[in-house]
Amino acid sequence: MVNIVINSIIKFVLVKDEIEIRNYLKYKNHQLQGRYLTNESLFKLDFSKDLKSKGKSVNKLPIYYLKLGNGPIKILVWSQMHGNETTSTRALLDLITFLNIYGSNYLKKISLHVVPILNPDGALNYTRTNFNGIDLNRDALVLSQPESILLNEMYHSINPHFCFNLHDQRSIYSVSNSKKSSVLSFLSPSVDEMKSDTDSRIKSMKIISSIEKKLNKLIEGHISRFKDDYNANCVGDTFQSLGTPTILFESGQYGLDYSRENTRNYMCIALITAIKSIASENYDLNDYNSYYSIPLNEEFFFDILLRNIKISKNNTFERVDIGVYFNETLDKKTKKITFSPVISKIGNLKLMTGHKEIDFSNNHIIHEITNENLVEFIKNV
Repeated sequence: MVNIVINSIIKFVLVKDEIEIRNYLKYKNHQLQGRYLTNESLFKLDFSKDLKSKGKSVNKLPIYYLKLGNGPIKILVWSQMHGNETTSTRALLDLITFLNIYGSNYLKKISLHVVPILNPDGALNYTRTNFNGIDLNRDALVLSQPESILLNEMYHSINPHFCFNLHDQRSIYSVSNSKKSSVLSFLSPSVDEMKSDTDSRIKSMKIISSIEKKLNKLIEGHISRFKDDYNANCVGDTFQSLGTPTILFESGQYGLDYSRENTRNYMCIALITAIKSIASENYDLNDYNSYYSIPLNEEFFFDILLRNIKISKNNTFERVDIGVYFNETLDKKTKKITFSPVISKIGNLKLMTGHKEIDFSNNHIIHEITNENLVEFIKNV
């Protein structure tokens, strides 16, 4: 049902002459499905012959690189530095196909330097960290890992004019304290503790403003701004502080679409919008202060919210709300991701929202709910 709604939006709401909207299903890489994406997945794609190994991970897996275009404006893009964050990678690979088919004019103005999977060990094991258990997005200063060293070397050798840092965010995020989930989130990273508006930050803000204007026509109210607390250990903060406009892209949750195929669509359009904005330099027409009008990411969502459920307590009963999150795990046999519910919070959760909500106000049974019986309980309600 969600797919039907989203496809209808894409077909009918936006301006019809925008080819990235009209022809999305033509350039989407349909062979990439599901949340599990590894180096092996890359070789299902038509442009896989253009991939070159640029280095090795801790566990000696190749880290692939791809260059498109020969324009003077250089953009460095990396994805999946957290191995279990694959939605933005799928969107990035769709972007590459789009540019190969429709992007000849843009590729005269830009050159796109792409690392689709920076953390192939984490991708293979579906973990945030690399093989050594290190979060690569907290290794920008120490550069203790081969993946971090490689990205840093590429940054200095390419000397890009812009950087795109692609991630997925958890399903807990809302747009401010609203009942709308954060489907896409963006950040112009800070360069210091004061969060100074430097030239590089302002450029990033203006590009994000271009993206927000376009995507808000598609998913109005579902776009947010990541908090900009400075962390010198983060790659985006580091590159921004070196004077390169850097943008953090985050793919989030939309309804019950846990495959995140709809989010993938929107993230791809966001990336195309950023490319077009840079190639045309139209982003410079934006007032960067509009960036600060984008609502902040907040944590007001559960995957499942059981409302007004009757439970026993101290030889009596009370009605409470139960917030449930999903733990994501890799089934190594099927190579698919399973989502296991876990109780996160019990109490008065009126300010919270669930991607799925079940109201027990008219149910007078006293329930005994534990993590052990949660899966069966949810199946039966």
